[in-house]
Amino acid sequence: MLEKILVAIDRSEMRRDVFAKALVLAQATNVNLMLLHVLSDQEEGSPMFPVYYSFLEQPVNEMARRQYQEQWEAFSKQGLDILRLLTDEATAAGVETEFSQLSGDPGKTICDLASNWEADLIIMGRRGYSGIKEIFLGSVSSYVTHHAPCSVMIVQGTKPAKEQALSQEEAELSSSLK
Repeated sequence: MLEKILVAIDRSEMRRDVFAKALVLAQATNVNLMLLHVLSDQEEGSPMFPVYYSFLEQPVNEMARRQYQEQWEAFSKQGLDILRLLTDEATAAGVETEFSQLSGDPGKTICDLASNWEADLIIMGRRGYSGIKEIFLGSVSSYVTHHAPCSVMIVQGTKPAKEQALSQEEAELSSSLK
């Protein structure tokens, strides 16, 4: 029986699909939601500290460090703003919802919170990378699927436009070969 659903939210456009599916399920089953955003330098759009600054003179290095800290604080605030907006939306729809924003490795952090919060289900997105892209970019959904203390529902993302075009070309080619 479901009582608690942990919803992993990132800053991608896919978060809307993930949240929408979680909200529908929560309304249908009358469960609580926990929205989670993991602050990570692995997330698209996260600020990166330029390594080359560490080789420069102290004042320049300190200025770069302050600038990076300001960017990271803005990044964190944007994550909280997204969580608050989605929490308000779920609450208005009659679903008891709370949120958390934590720093760390996304896969491990999701699994740890699911365990500590005693989630019955994790809902998260998957961008659809495979092969070499998955090896280099990692797969949070794969990690969570293999390490979660509960069931996991993966919301499949759409492939990037270039990959969709390639898939369409492949489909046309295979149908012409038949």
